Amino acid sequence: MSEIREDRDASRSDPGAVQTALAEIRGDTRARWAALAAGAAVGLLAAWFHWYGFVLGGALVGLAPQNLKRGLLAGIGFGLLAWAVFVGLLVTKGGFVGLVKYTEMGRLLYLSVGIPVGLAALGSLVRGAF
Repeated sequence: MSEIREDRDASRSDPGAVQTALAEIRGDTRARWAALAAGAAVGLLAAWFHWYGFVLGGALVGLAPQNLKRGLLAGIGFGLLAWAVFVGLLVTKGGFVGLVKYTEMGRLLYLSVGIPVGLAALGSLVRGAF
């Protein structure tokens, strides 16, 4: 019976590979910025195909910062970045007229801003688990 207790206590003190890797990334500024950039790129690529990409991108950029508050801010920043990429695509495809029509859409405009920001913020809360 004591062997089981010792194994359980040893597993609690051993942080594991994921925790160790995240601690190393959070401790090094260059690695943290690289992880944020890579997470944003993967999230934008995934969001191109499905809206789950907003949640995935928010989770990936939310893991790199040092605390939960900064992780949440990183998730919100990713959502704003995704929306800015969308607006940039509107401008390149429709020109200034397309942008004006987009701003006149009312509630759909608010949804197109709120969905990526809200889902990315939701995904970034995974930081609380690690």
